[in-house]
Amino acid sequence: MSSSKLVRTERAIALFAETLFSTESGLPPRDRIDGVVESASALLAATTVRSRLMFQVCLFAMLWVAPLFIYRAPGLGRLPLGQRVAALTAMEHSPTGAAMVLAIKAVLCMLWYEHPEAAAEVGADPPCVPGIRRSLPVLGGGVS
Repeated sequence: MSSSKLVRTERAIALFAETLFSTESGLPPRDRIDGVVESASALLAATTVRSRLMFQVCLFAMLWVAPLFIYRAPGLGRLPLGQRVAALTAMEHSPTGAAMVLAIKAVLCMLWYEHPEAAAEVGADPPCVPGIRRSLPVLGGGVS
């Protein structure tokens, strides 16, 4: 993680990202989490004070309130991975918690799926390569 003024925020982002991007086989690779944290920190450093504060309030409120949705004591970091996933899922499906979870999730997903490996995992097209012409599938007949 970077050495910025947002150390607590970076730890919270890492915890949320680990939970969000985990699979049945476990946590995602540490370097991918660190990349998302670094990108999110850079994004937050470039935003206005109000935007940064709103992101941080949503993030910390969610990390403390989410366990309550599965009847556990506050502090998402204290829970094992399976319970963290259950807590965030329950919070996301509630009318009171959905906005907070989805706001943080949207930002982190944009940063996560910028990585070529993550994009390939979900079947995204490879990036444009200069000199190679590709047609849209509906224009398969070839339009010049």
